[in-house]
Amino acid sequence: MEQHHTHDVEHDLQEAREAGLSDEFYAHALTPQNVGMLPNPDGHAMPKGACGDYIELFLRIDDDLITDARFMPEGCLNTVACGSAVTSLAKGASLREAAEIDAERIEGLLGGLHKDHRHCAVLAAATLKAAIRDYLKKRSEPWKRPYAK
Repeated sequence: MEQHHTHDVEHDLQEAREAGLSDEFYAHALTPQNVGMLPNPDGHAMPKGACGDYIELFLRIDDDLITDARFMPEGCLNTVACGSAVTSLAKGASLREAAEIDAERIEGLLGGLHKDHRHCAVLAAATLKAAIRDYLKKRSEPWKRPYAK
């Protein structure tokens, strides 16, 4: 049975304060953008990070343009902030532009991350790439879509 972990928000906030993180970080961590699910997404992914956190990502794609991106996080404030940042960067981007969003760009939007949490930006970028791959696979095999879980 998978062990569910919880995060102590007060501890995360104290760590962020000590690291001197930016207002942008706090905005995305405490009032994240694009939280939620998209029914029948065009692209979907939910890889788990080394720390056990994950970002479930949903994409709506129209004519190779990401028209909507939503996420459901499970993890610390850094994971929440990175999910918010990656969806903010992806919305309105072409698939080619979105595929180039990397951890450094996510961290840049947040004004930096504590060095111990840079892996959260790596997870967010990897999740976006996995959701794009999921879309491309579905597009190449459209007959499977009605049977997808």
